[in-house]
Amino acid sequence: MKIIQATYIIFFDRMTESSPSQESALKRRREELRLTQRDVAVGVDVSVQTVSNWETGRYKEAKLTLPQVKALCRVLQWSIEELPDELGPVE
Repeated sequence: MKIIQATYIIFFDRMTESSPSQESALKRRREELRLTQRDVAVGVDVSVQTVSNWETGRYKEAKLTLPQVKALCRVLQWSIEELPDELGPVE
């Protein structure tokens, strides 16, 4: 039996200047739930720096395994349908 590991890519838009309307969907949701970047990092099994980079748009895309995508949905209390196509800041 061959095991295939899928990697999912979630795109993050890079922000040029900060304003509430341009804020990352990930950061908005995290703050709504009163979670820290550490809470998200532990739940998704990534570093706190990675979560920070997602939120600020430093990473244009994130490669997540299916278990990590599911964990992100679980931590942020989003269904897969509610998971935004882009988690980074909006331009």
